[in-house]
Amino acid sequence: MNIIHFLTKPTLCVFALLGLISAASVHAQVTHTPPHMGDPLSSVTSKSFTLHLINGKVAPMESLIRVTQGDSVEINVQSDFPGELHLHAYRLKLLISDNKTHPLSLKARASGKFEFEWHPQQNHSSEGQQPDNPAHHGPPLASLEVMPQ
Repeated sequence: MNIIHFLTKPTLCVFALLGLISAASVHAQVTHTPPHMGDPLSSVTSKSFTLHLINGKVAPMESLIRVTQGDSVEINVQSDFPGELHLHAYRLKLLISDNKTHPLSLKARASGKFEFEWHPQQNHSSEGQQPDNPAHHGPPLASLEVMPQ
């Protein structure tokens, strides 16, 4: 590994974390950042997705998020019920409150198919209705599919 290749990856990660490299909040919005210092492997792809939880479920068209290994991913999550969204394979959880959009950001390092799990807040009620599946470990809400490079 040459020294230029080694130094550019951490620099890009810092830029991404600082928000200098970002993606618009649109379904499957993709942006490419050009290679730095002449290294074709140092380009960064950012992808942004939206998950709308209604009564504890997402629409079928939002249930699969497909990215490539190495992508920077932002998922904007909105729910009509409070709870927690877990992506166990990446050890991520996101606390959700009523009708507010919450971003979940990650770097797609591991390839494979990983499930999002929804854990609704048990003592919440809105006009007497609860999500269809109030159990702590219900069926997967959606999946993150990370394709190898």
